[in-house]
Amino acid sequence: TDHRNYNANGDAFNVGETFSGIEFNKGVKFSEEIKALLPQGDLAQQAMRWILQHPAITTVIPGASKVSQVQSNVAAATLPAFDESVIQALSGLYNDEIKPEIRGVY
Repeated sequence: TDHRNYNANGDAFNVGETFSGIEFNKGVKFSEEIKALLPQGDLAQQAMRWILQHPAITTVIPGASKVSQVQSNVAAATLPAFDESVIQALSGLYNDEIKPEIRGVY
């Protein structure tokens, strides 16, 4: 079964479990829009930097199966914080375009 289409409409179980509640092609489009708003660099590191910057978050526990992944995860903590314009742009993209597309019980 093609993993990109399996359960795409939630026929087997909650659609959010496989597609984070967003239709696959729209998710790819949104990821490109997010990358355009961020400084150059590794998207996984940028995501961890975003989480670390949130005032309610004190710890990030990422997964890793290779030493290089651990090193990359640790390096995310040394990235500069996002400035307010990036935070506002990401929040706007989420609230205006991504959130209305979320399917499932989220």
